Amino acid sequence: MSSSPEVAPASVPHGAALTKDDVERLIKNIIVERGFGCSLLSVCGASNGWTVIVRAETGNLVRFALPTHRAVAARVTIVEILEAEL
Repeated sequence: MSSSPEVAPASVPHGAALTKDDVERLIKNIIVERGFGCSLLSVCGASNGWTVIVRAETGNLVRFALPTHRAVAARVTIVEILEAEL
C-alpha cells in the first residue's frame, strides 16, 4: 500500500493532528451519516484549530471554530454545533 500524498488515510492515528483533508472528510461524513441539511463550503486553518463554513438548505451560512486537532473531539464538536444550528 502506497503512502503517497494523493491517497489519504481512512482514519487518523490516535493523537495525530488533523489535516485540512481530514477535517473536510470528517464533516462530509457527519453530514451524510446524520442527514443534516447542509453542505460544506470551506475549511480554513486558524491559530487554534479550524474555521468551518457550511451552507444550510435554507441558504443560511453556519460558521464555527473547530478548536481541536483530535478526530474524536472534533466529531463530537461538529455534531453538537450542526444539531444546534440547523
